[in-house]
Amino acid sequence: MVQNSIKSIFFFYLQTVLIWILASLFFLFLRNYGINPDVAENPIRGLRLGQLLMVVFMVGGIAGVVYGSIELIFDRPYFQRQSYGRILMGKLVSSFIAVKIMMALAITVTSAFKGVSLESTEITQLLRSEMYWVFFVYFLFVAGFISFVRMVSQKFGPGILWNMFIGRYRNPREEVRVFMFLDLKSSTTIAEKLGHIKFSRLIQNCFADLTPVITKHKVEIYQYVGDEAVLSWPVEEGFESNHCIHCYFDYMEVLAAKSDYYEETYGLKPFFKAGIHLGTVVVAEVGLVKREIAYHGDVLNTTARIQSRCNELQQQLLVSEKVLQYLQADQQIQSHHLGEEILKGKKTAVTIYGMTRD
Repeated sequence: MVQNSIKSIFFFYLQTVLIWILASLFFLFLRNYGINPDVAENPIRGLRLGQLLMVVFMVGGIAGVVYGSIELIFDRPYFQRQSYGRILMGKLVSSFIAVKIMMALAITVTSAFKGVSLESTEITQLLRSEMYWVFFVYFLFVAGFISFVRMVSQKFGPGILWNMFIGRYRNPREEVRVFMFLDLKSSTTIAEKLGHIKFSRLIQNCFADLTPVITKHKVEIYQYVGDEAVLSWPVEEGFESNHCIHCYFDYMEVLAAKSDYYEETYGLKPFFKAGIHLGTVVVAEVGLVKREIAYHGDVLNTTARIQSRCNELQQQLLVSEKVLQYLQADQQIQSHHLGEEILKGKKTAVTIYGMTRD
């Protein structure tokens, strides 16, 4: 878990650094296109190409690290409970400070390459110049735009926004996918005990704690329905390193690690049961006012029925035989044959297995 988190953070910083280097190059192009490089007003006059690229890569690299750090800070649970407007405003204020620092650094480095030593008063004057405000507005716009796209992407779930952007599901298409129905055990009793408001906060906390597991196991969130989450994977990703199985048990470990918090706050330790199945579904983009990606097919009904048998069979995770056939060899995972079940609403029996992990 720790290694995977470090890897995810590393790639996130790498992405932000690359984005900001490209943004810096684009700014340089917009600022200097058509300007004679020898005129006095040109801020890059006297710089060789290598020196110019060093400035761009340095500023873009630092901007990527600073921006990435701001995003990670605002991804923490405390900030995620705030409104989108407050989060975006907080990011813009932080970016304002960051731009000041980056601009001062860029001026200092550029001057050093030119062999010019600037006093602090001269740097202050440059930070109030027209060039600074052009730089400031551009980078603030870029920071705001990237933050907005990330927030919208988080709203729809990983990968969904891109698929909608390219119109992948404008026309219905068939896909083979893995589904997990994840449901809070004894939810009715818990809701009666806590009341609606506190119960809703419990669900918010539980699904917030699902976030690191989603990132680690390449999960696509299909739906949150009351106290239930519907998770999905393409078949290749779902069985890569057995993500669809380890996802469940890793989530249970996350909740167990925070059991003291849940006990103090809600007087209970939440526990989720789950069912997993796979098969062919039709995927389509539906709706005009509120668009979303929808899955249609018997696979979802079967998965829901499998999950509903957890209590009766006294199991925490049930999977169909079809899922078992796709699993990779894994010494951590054990399966227990529970026989064939005629699930509610179905005529054909489905062979079910209980799953455990060492």
